Amino acid sequence: MALNLSHSEINNGHIHDYIVAFIALVIVVFAFIHIVVEFCWISQNCGGWTTPVNNYGYLFDVTKENSIPNWYSVVQLSLVAQCLAFIAYQQRKRLAPSAAWWGLALIFVYMSLDEATDMHGLWRLAIGDYTIPGTLDARFAWVIPGGIVVLVVAAAYMRWLLALPKETRWRFVLAGCVFLTGALVLETVGAFVADSTFRNTPYLIISALEELLEMAGILIMLHAVLRVIETKYRIVEVAA
Repeated sequence: MALNLSHSEINNGHIHDYIVAFIALVIVVFAFIHIVVEFCWISQNCGGWTTPVNNYGYLFDVTKENSIPNWYSVVQLSLVAQCLAFIAYQQRKRLAPSAAWWGLALIFVYMSLDEATDMHGLWRLAIGDYTIPGTLDARFAWVIPGGIVVLVVAAAYMRWLLALPKETRWRFVLAGCVFLTGALVLETVGAFVADSTFRNTPYLIISALEELLEMAGILIMLHAVLRVIETKYRIVEVAA
């Protein structure tokens, strides 16, 4: 037996809204736990929680690569990549232009790998040991080639972006702006406020905001691509 749901019936469910709301809630929880962990680390005054937080708090530190929030970002990016690949496949099936969608899918695959492995650190090879004037560490110099790559990709996609439906276009733009504010702008600000320990309060705040904005940008992008799938391609069939 098969049950086919009409497009209007599907939209009444707003399934993607529940997915996005859940992910947003998880990000808020990560932010709250991060604040608690940082408070306990700095104050060393969390009662019986002090020792467990000292030993395992890094697992919930949004600024650490080997943490649960970082893994969650990798999953988010991978999910966006899969959604974009699905849209590209559907476009190809309909003999519609699909190259830009495939390109975006590949970009998000790279972003997920980068989030998991810190591959953007390799971009420093393009500029050697150059240190941005006013900063203390060469590790931040990757923002220079990174910014150039962003400009090249933006220029390559501008015509395609302008051809998208208005709602989709502005969601993509908002997602990109929020993500890049964290990934590039706050990364650069953090370079100027960091001291040699990378544990001073201004840097801790900036680096945490950086990661949370990246998560928020990915979430907005996920909402945008799920909306495209829901309105253009979704087919629901329950078979028994």
